[in-house]
Amino acid sequence: MSETMGMTDKQFNAFIRFIHENLLDAMSESDNAKHYAKLQKIIDNLQNILED
Repeated sequence: MSETMGMTDKQFNAFIRFIHENLLDAMSESDNAKHYAKLQKIIDNLQNILED
């Protein structure tokens, strides 16, 4: 049996804030390789969350 655990509004807001800050950081990167690497890291982290 699989159990899912919900998150509170505060936890969800913190998660969105975390993603927002990481996206802003990636967007401010002027070096294309670093820009891509930062975006890829965000994508990988989101994928890992979806797989858990």
